[in-house]
Amino acid sequence: MLRRSLLAGAAAAMAVRPATGWTAPVRSRVRPSDPDWPDAARWDALNRAVGGRLMVVRSPLADCRDMPDGPACQAVFKALKNPYAIGDDAALTQTCGWIDAWTAQASTYAVAAETADDVAAAVRFARDHNLRLVVRGGGHSYLGTSNAPDSLMVWTRRMQAVTLHDGFVPAGCEGEAPQPAVSVGSGAIWMHVYNAVTTGGGRYVQGGGCGTVGVAGLVQGGGFGTHSKAFGTAAASLMEAEVVTADGAIRIANARTNPDLFWALKGGGGGTFGVVTRLTLRTHDLPARFGVVNATIHAASEATFRRLVATFVDLCADHLVDRHWGEIVTLRPGNRLDIRVSWLGLEQADAEAVWDPFFRRIAAEPAAFSFAFPPRILSGPFRHRWDPSFYRLYAPTAILTDDRPNAPADNIFWSANLSEAGHFLYGFESLWLPAALLDPDNRARLVDALVAAGRLWSVELHLQKGLAGAPADVLAAVRDTPTNPAVQDAFALAIVAGEGPPGFPGLAGHEPDLVAARRGAASIREAAAVLRGVAPGTGAYVAESSYFEPDWQVAYWGPHYPRLLDVKQRYDPDGLFFARHGVGSEGWSEDGFTRVG
Repeated sequence: MLRRSLLAGAAAAMAVRPATGWTAPVRSRVRPSDPDWPDAARWDALNRAVGGRLMVVRSPLADCRDMPDGPACQAVFKALKNPYAIGDDAALTQTCGWIDAWTAQASTYAVAAETADDVAAAVRFARDHNLRLVVRGGGHSYLGTSNAPDSLMVWTRRMQAVTLHDGFVPAGCEGEAPQPAVSVGSGAIWMHVYNAVTTGGGRYVQGGGCGTVGVAGLVQGGGFGTHSKAFGTAAASLMEAEVVTADGAIRIANARTNPDLFWALKGGGGGTFGVVTRLTLRTHDLPARFGVVNATIHAASEATFRRLVATFVDLCADHLVDRHWGEIVTLRPGNRLDIRVSWLGLEQADAEAVWDPFFRRIAAEPAAFSFAFPPRILSGPFRHRWDPSFYRLYAPTAILTDDRPNAPADNIFWSANLSEAGHFLYGFESLWLPAALLDPDNRARLVDALVAAGRLWSVELHLQKGLAGAPADVLAAVRDTPTNPAVQDAFALAIVAGEGPPGFPGLAGHEPDLVAARRGAASIREAAAVLRGVAPGTGAYVAESSYFEPDWQVAYWGPHYPRLLDVKQRYDPDGLFFARHGVGSEGWSEDGFTRVG
């Protein structure tokens, strides 16, 4: 193990090793109980190096252990339903845990970074003292990659600057035509970035659908959003990244400078190749309008439900596999179909022309079908797509707000995402559904599988997370990312997932219902298996997938994995940046503390 005292001075603290040349015979990371854990003087030196931004992480759950019904504990669980409160606490994560997989546990220390230099100092400290390092931005990882006990956290929450560019040229790319772009600090969340770029700047940047997800994590995971069929993935829009690599160097990565690292950051997994501190993303002209289609339909029997699903699949094949459509259609147990679809680049009359025949056909058979939520097709100017003032005036039930005293007015989030705040996961499965299943000869098999899976558990069809029907330039840009190529031929990503309210095993009075969780997990796996029967080997979306994903290297990245592994070995040969089922993690224990390979 290599150690250096930060008391030797700033020069020693800033020394770096070349990313391609440093190797160390690390067999296990150091824990606080180990004799090699840094002493107080070394932690104090790190604190000085980062401008006093080192903090001891205290979990607010400590308030619940002695008084589980006390007001302090009640305040904690109230905060766990506010994604902004979660994001502002270094000890909390958007997901509390996953049955028989992981439970959120706070780091020992965190550097609340405000600059790339802060990040670099933390990375060097972790490297030199052989510490388990965790990288956290928005804290939205379903798979638990942004938390680990006995670790040092690099917390980028304060790095939220958003800068619009009328014309941006990446470093080292002089001579290329400037392009409109936005540079974003790695701690920013999408709701704030959309508001700055679209509401304030009159442009569009491709990001995620859930507004409280961190920008940097989403891009590094690939990054699908509501309008990905029109604009591609967030990763495909990346023009340049500033990143701190395992040697502690601050690097620029773009198509000409560190191009291999740049490619890996476009979907190779968050916190795997380094700590991204700033991203610059291409922006686009605004579409004129956006709209939504909402309805909930209940079928009177299993036979009529199959007919309903078949009718929807016909509609999907004929009209929804193109750049205009996105978001979710859900098949639920009890013969229910929820439609929560978004559209852009159309006039209201065009959207109505697509859906009205479908809804009229359903309404014509009241004995077979009923509307639990009557059909509504609404539209508005795209400039207001993420405008807090617009929603407060015209669609107040669509949003919830940060209810803390003196919270910023633009701290809103979608009401539909409330269940994800602080949730405890039962299971999460995803697979891409090939557009070939919409061919007339294959539709009956697809319908049978959807109906059978929907009887077991809710099945969400995320239309925007399959890129079949996207424009040629969008597909070309996504091909230049590590995302599994299966996405390009898929009409949707099927997600089968379930959750319960915030809960922590072993925390008296606030434990999850483990019996219900395991029962739900079994049904989720069974429903996903039914779908894989008609779509075998189509891969999974790394950011939304199973903790127990088999053959994850191929599922997440397909033929791109060997190239990603090569990049990992060159920039982080000792595996300082660890994420379970992340590139290069095969040689480590599941907690990232012990080398097993």
